[in-house]
Amino acid sequence: MARSSFRTKLVLVAGVSVAAGLLLSGGAAYVGIQRLGADAAEETQRGLRYASTEYLDKHIDNVAQHLSIELDRAEAELATFAAIQQQIIDHQEELQPVLDAAAKAPMLKDNLVFDPKGQWSQTGDAEPTTVTAWGYLHEPPEAEGEARAIREDVAQAIDDTALMDLLMPAIGRHGSRKLQIYYVGPKERAFARFFPAVPLAQTLDEKDPGHNGEVFWDHFFPSLVEGWTSWVGHKERFEDLARQITFLSPYDDAAGGGPIITLFQPLWSADRTRFAGALGFDLTLTGIIDYVEEVKLFESGFAFLAQDNGNVFAISERGSRTLGLSTTSSEGGGVSRYDQFLGKSSEAAIRDLKLPEGEAAESREIVLGGHNYVLELKRLAPFNVWGGTDEITEARWVVGFVVPEEEIYAALAAAQTAVNQSSREVLVYQVAITLVTLAALMLWLIIVSRRLTSSLVALSKGAGEIAQKNYDVTVPVETEDEIGALGQVFNQMVGEIREHTENLEGLVKQRTSQLEDANAEILALNERLKEENLRMGAELDVARRLQMMVLPATSELEAVRELDIAGFMRPADEVGGDYYDVLQGSRALKLGIGDVTGHGLESGVLMLMVQTAVRTLLASDELDPRRFLAIINRVICDNIARTSIDRTLTLSLLDYKDGVLTLAGQHEEVVVVRAGGEVERIDTMDLGLPIGIEREISDFIDLKEIRLAVGDVVVLYTDGITEAENDAGEHYEIDRLCGAVQRARGLGADEIRDALVADVMAHIGRHKILDDITTVILKRVA
Repeated sequence: MARSSFRTKLVLVAGVSVAAGLLLSGGAAYVGIQRLGADAAEETQRGLRYASTEYLDKHIDNVAQHLSIELDRAEAELATFAAIQQQIIDHQEELQPVLDAAAKAPMLKDNLVFDPKGQWSQTGDAEPTTVTAWGYLHEPPEAEGEARAIREDVAQAIDDTALMDLLMPAIGRHGSRKLQIYYVGPKERAFARFFPAVPLAQTLDEKDPGHNGEVFWDHFFPSLVEGWTSWVGHKERFEDLARQITFLSPYDDAAGGGPIITLFQPLWSADRTRFAGALGFDLTLTGIIDYVEEVKLFESGFAFLAQDNGNVFAISERGSRTLGLSTTSSEGGGVSRYDQFLGKSSEAAIRDLKLPEGEAAESREIVLGGHNYVLELKRLAPFNVWGGTDEITEARWVVGFVVPEEEIYAALAAAQTAVNQSSREVLVYQVAITLVTLAALMLWLIIVSRRLTSSLVALSKGAGEIAQKNYDVTVPVETEDEIGALGQVFNQMVGEIREHTENLEGLVKQRTSQLEDANAEILALNERLKEENLRMGAELDVARRLQMMVLPATSELEAVRELDIAGFMRPADEVGGDYYDVLQGSRALKLGIGDVTGHGLESGVLMLMVQTAVRTLLASDELDPRRFLAIINRVICDNIARTSIDRTLTLSLLDYKDGVLTLAGQHEEVVVVRAGGEVERIDTMDLGLPIGIEREISDFIDLKEIRLAVGDVVVLYTDGITEAENDAGEHYEIDRLCGAVQRARGLGADEIRDALVADVMAHIGRHKILDDITTVILKRVA
């Protein structure tokens, strides 16, 4: 009865314990996977948000800078042209003989022909510029049907601008993308001189009937002149006339030039009290619009360009639909405008959108059509703008990026799906394993418990005898399984107890003596290890300090002319085996980068040998790159043999002079990122042999010249970067290095280095750094 009760308890306890353990372990695994997935999703979302914000901030800054450069270039060209003409006006009395002579020169003489139908006069197509005098600038006809003469004061004003036939073609053919250049006189003499030569009057007769009956300024740009003349008397407005450049809102050219924007620079009398006409550029917006529409943002993101009143004038059709914009046309001042106002969008988030007021880019999250988007906004530099009234105000264009949030977090969604699927599979497998295991275990326990019971009872009785201090007891061993082995061990233990009981005092003294001797040896060994650790730590610290001290200082890098240089080295151990140096020789700049096999103290010592040899040989004015590298190799070979250091290294040496890098020696590829973004990879395998293998390598050394233009970037590195591993065992690889430098090429060398190192560290993550990480960035700046 007792044995049956014991057997039942054994089966129940073992079965319940195993079942509980399996269920708990399965539940813990499932909960762990869920928690890990949630933590990973949160961290991934935070990282993706930060990375996307950084990317959008930098990208929108680049786009805004590109657009500002386009406008600044046009403003500078107009300001230069206007400064020349203003000088002529300011000194017209003393320059009048020159102006009269120029007007009579055959190549500059303006031959205007009266058109009886249009009632205007205009030069022919063969002349450098088109001069048009409208009907109101003519004398009344002497007889009906006769040609009308241009008023004498207007004719003189036309002659005074004859020199523009030389200036306008030169300015128009170079620089910004100008559709037209023109000069329009003051209201009382508002003739026009256009380049390139076009049938201006005929085109306007066709596209804008009635223009000839109204003063040019009042018809095409009403109140603009009044806006300029309101500045008279304001000293600050005339301290720099270039600040008077005025933009018009984008519009469709009446002469068929497509979407354009006009820039005007008013001219003034010598005493700055009277308006003396204006010079203008018509800039085609096609290039700017195409550039904005072609901006690539993730899979389906897009860019747009808007005025500060919310009128979007550059956006793709898909972007316009996404923002819910509608296009309306308006007429005013003789020009046609096409309006797409954010405030009239069908999307509430766009209608209520407040454009930024500060200088920095702003990022916002909005909902469009039921989907989440990230909106990035950035203002361009301010400029004067005429809005159709006599008030000229300051305005700023705004460039915007719109990116679907789901594209930014696409990787996160895929990861969450995978985690959920894995969680379900783990749960199913765990339940199946638990049920199968429990059934098999219960069957096995029922079978085995019968054999266990009899032997266990014998062991129990024997234990009772020992409790009564009867050490002569023995347990019969009837089987050769684990229970039988337990019986044998029990009998052996009883014998040892009996023996130890009889000899206990002597054994205690003997063991105590042994323990004291062992303790003394352990203490002595600990003291020796402590001293050795301190000595080795001090030696490593000295070697590491020496290694870091010989690296080029920031002041040395900043003293290099023509190149912006930045370096970085992080040893994997306390002493690294990577080498780089930048040394200014008497005739050229010497740069070196190498990688000693292995790392630790011996690698660091060999690196210091190389640095010392390079610096010494450079000081001796050795100029031949082949001989320079061959001597370095011989010195290192001798030192390796003398010190029995089992190390070699790859080493490339570069000489820079007058925009040319001369490369010698075998190392990793040299990466060149040109100013325009093109990437070149120079293989160094055929330029030499590893240093320290053979004493004489002169026949194996070859040279490679790399010509650098301003803005070109050169990247030197060791394999600690390209072979850096993440937790998945994936290498960083050379292609990712090229991409990181290509994106940052517009920055300084320090910023490019920081961007590359940050990208490598992001790839490594929490994984151990297995090799030294070293890079040198060179950028030609002059």
